[in-house]
Amino acid sequence: MTKILETIEKKLKMIPDPQEILNKAVMWGFGPRSLELLRRALEVESLGAMPFSMYDAPPIVEEAVDDAIIVDADGKRYIDMMAGFAVSNVGHHRKEVLEAIIEQFNRLVQYSEMLSEVRIKLGEKLVQITPGSFKKKVFYGLTGSDANEVAIKLARYYTGRPIIITQWGDYHGRTIGTVPFTTSFSTWSQNYPLMGADMNVVRIPFPYCYRCPCNPKAETCEECAEDCLYIVEYMFTHTYYGLRDPFSKSTNVAGFLIEPYQSAAGYMIPPDNWLPGLYKLAREYDVLFMVDEIQTGWARTGKMWAVDHYPGVEPDLVMVAKSIANGLPFSAVIGRAEIMDSWGPGAHSSTFAGYMLGCAAALKTIEIIERENLAYQAKVKGEKFLKGLQDLMERHPILGYVEGKGLYIGVEFVKDRQSKKPATEETKWMTMRLMQKGMLVKRAGYLGNRFALSPPLVISEETLNRALEIFDEVFSEAEEKFNIK
Repeated sequence: MTKILETIEKKLKMIPDPQEILNKAVMWGFGPRSLELLRRALEVESLGAMPFSMYDAPPIVEEAVDDAIIVDADGKRYIDMMAGFAVSNVGHHRKEVLEAIIEQFNRLVQYSEMLSEVRIKLGEKLVQITPGSFKKKVFYGLTGSDANEVAIKLARYYTGRPIIITQWGDYHGRTIGTVPFTTSFSTWSQNYPLMGADMNVVRIPFPYCYRCPCNPKAETCEECAEDCLYIVEYMFTHTYYGLRDPFSKSTNVAGFLIEPYQSAAGYMIPPDNWLPGLYKLAREYDVLFMVDEIQTGWARTGKMWAVDHYPGVEPDLVMVAKSIANGLPFSAVIGRAEIMDSWGPGAHSSTFAGYMLGCAAALKTIEIIERENLAYQAKVKGEKFLKGLQDLMERHPILGYVEGKGLYIGVEFVKDRQSKKPATEETKWMTMRLMQKGMLVKRAGYLGNRFALSPPLVISEETLNRALEIFDEVFSEAEEKFNIK
């Protein structure tokens, strides 16, 4: 009985105190309108909502202006370093996208899941621009979780095998079907008492270079990846791991479901030999290779897709969402035609899947990404911004590790570089101090000590330079406040 009471007590500690949230808002200098709206929100909003986990007190955001500026209820301006979780890649309110939405709205918004010309045009575009030199088809959804659930069901149906392999630290959704593939304590604990309830999920280590789980003494990132790949191959070649019988060559594995780079975990990029190594194993052992490009896609990493950085890697299924319709809920799975056609008509359904309004917004968003060569813009701007952060490392000991591709950048904070002791409390404080000084960032990381930076791809270099100045100031303040030498 004592243990049960302790469990209940721990659960209650996870629930924030509404009055304490308001007190923190006052402490961090929220304006009067924001305080009033926050008070009203706390009366009607579930405390399980994401904003209450991101900040001591969440801002009340009202509009977007200029290249990457968010404005709150009191008119305060913030540099946007999140793009709504990598959603607004082409900017927050592109008139072209709005015009496409209005034009389609005047025709037809949605009609069950029926075919339409705009939907067919989008499908033709998606199979053209996604990786893979084979015939492809499309299946539509509304969210990233939708797309991943479709991929999971398809992989099992097509192969007739139950097991799907994912990486520790991956994020593939919060629905009951995708929670088992999203390995974080906060995600699983919020599903208490039924956690990741799918017996056919196998997890492999992700080669988190800065803190290599397979070999903490690895001298290079590539060595870390090699050691992790060795573990994966070992699991395939030893019968008592249950994945495969090396004697009969039969396997229980349907496929790999992976994030090419880990996004919710803190924008972590694996060593260059990791994805090609996994792909090679998938081909060797005849299992599917499925990539979740939901945050890494749409030009974010300096190429249209993260897997485009690895020539020769051709996923069997690609899941896309987030920025596909630049703010409207929309997602899709694009994959080998024989896999996509392997189940019967109506095997999966969602009332709004492939709705006409979302298709029109997606087509226009893709047109802008291609016309303005946003992948190249992300590459150039990202290289300069990453260099600026690396320069800050020379004078800020709180900065332990910086990595990135394009405008997909992860920053890890430590109490000291020698021990790599995570600066978790300091990172939480800096998140609020940055908000106070006019910047919105997402705190993430296995240890809660990282920033995941994903500004809109149209952000100006002037705004990025101003962001570096603010980071410089806040890093200095944190080092003084927390006595980091």
